[in-house]
Amino acid sequence: MLKEKRGAFNYLFRLADICILIAAFAVAYYVRFEIAPSRFDLMPLEFQLFLFAYLGTWVVSSKGFKLYVSKRFSSIFQEAWGVIKTIGVCFMIASVPAFFIRQHPISRLFLSLFLVFQAAGLITFRYGIRKVLRFIRLKGYDSRQVLIVGRNMRSDLITQRILAAPEYGIRILGCIDALSTAEESRFANYRMLGSIDQFEHILRNNVIDEVLVTLPIKSFYSEIEKILSICENMGIEVKLPTDFFSKRIAKSSVCNYYDYECIYFFTSPKMSIQLFTKRVFDVILSALGLISLLPLFAIVAVLIKATSEGPIFFVQPRIGYNGRLFSCIKFRTMVKDAPQLKKSLEHCNEISGPVFKIRNDPRITKVGYILRRSSIDELPQLINVLKGEMSLVGPRPPIPDEVQCYRIEDRRRLSMRPGLTCLWQVSGRNNVPFDKWMELDRTYIDQWSLWLDFKILIKTIFIVVKGEGAA
Repeated sequence: MLKEKRGAFNYLFRLADICILIAAFAVAYYVRFEIAPSRFDLMPLEFQLFLFAYLGTWVVSSKGFKLYVSKRFSSIFQEAWGVIKTIGVCFMIASVPAFFIRQHPISRLFLSLFLVFQAAGLITFRYGIRKVLRFIRLKGYDSRQVLIVGRNMRSDLITQRILAAPEYGIRILGCIDALSTAEESRFANYRMLGSIDQFEHILRNNVIDEVLVTLPIKSFYSEIEKILSICENMGIEVKLPTDFFSKRIAKSSVCNYYDYECIYFFTSPKMSIQLFTKRVFDVILSALGLISLLPLFAIVAVLIKATSEGPIFFVQPRIGYNGRLFSCIKFRTMVKDAPQLKKSLEHCNEISGPVFKIRNDPRITKVGYILRRSSIDELPQLINVLKGEMSLVGPRPPIPDEVQCYRIEDRRRLSMRPGLTCLWQVSGRNNVPFDKWMELDRTYIDQWSLWLDFKILIKTIFIVVKGEGAA
């Protein structure tokens, strides 16, 4: 989703603006003096100072005027006004250095042309981006699935706006309220999913990106507090009207949501240049890894087929970001009928919690034992990383049955893209109790940084070489 890539999008947006400004400067210079500035060093010093000062001022003032925050719910006129205000400030500040050098005064005609060209270019560019994004959202991409908590005039009004503007990419899963589902509602714009008592159950069994709470605070304060607590533990964003009291949540922000100012609470890292860099490295390293490992994959495939019956790969449903289901790929390390044999071995489980691990699992083949000790069986998951379903570093993807048994706080590990390796992998792996495993994943989410990912990757290499903690 583009929501997940906001930091990367903003970075590219800023870069495009800088390119438009430089292009507008060059065109205005050419039109005024009929000289193409192909040799920048021959341009008068006043113009060079003006351009550098203008670009520097743009970088600072554009942030102040919030040109690169989400404009999903604002009009093109509001966005254009922000551009014009930024241009005005840049003109006033950038003109100062040039006036100290009077050998080649900056032409007023040049300034007028530069003003018109850059305003036209910047606003047209934004208009085009809006059209592209709205087309993408109408096709079902970049969508956000929303659960509405509260059934009243306020929720009905915002629902009407959501349904009337599908180009914004907001999809309503349904609504819950304090009343029973059987009670007739005069608000028929959305599907009733149940009562507030079923809130946790609904979150567990649906893909939900955010929760919009429209309950009246005086009547439902205790319910709102419970909702915030559950969503905080599960890593799901919550949006509340700004007249609600502050909650003891780690992080919060204010946003515009269909002309409503809302506070949304979150615990997982929000998209930034760091997360964008993380994804870039995921794509590059997974692609290079798949190419360089093709000979090894071929050898492993031959060994698997030669020593046991069954497919080369073991494809299993796993739970990813915010509960999304995907097919996780591994080299098969067990006998063909391993899933059927699991039930007869459940009494041998050596790890606490809803996971199943046996140190000397009899279902593992001889080749499979080697693949597991060396972690080669996990390498096909580089395909999942390349597809964006996983990352190189992140909480390990669980199977659906395990997730159904999670405590509320354990669900928060799903609020970040799952990975090939994680803190659990480098902290003892299968020797770590389940509760400690979950705690390590929450710690990773709370303390995430590129540097932490790098350290985990380096530690993983040493752990794999030593074969520590492998099943």
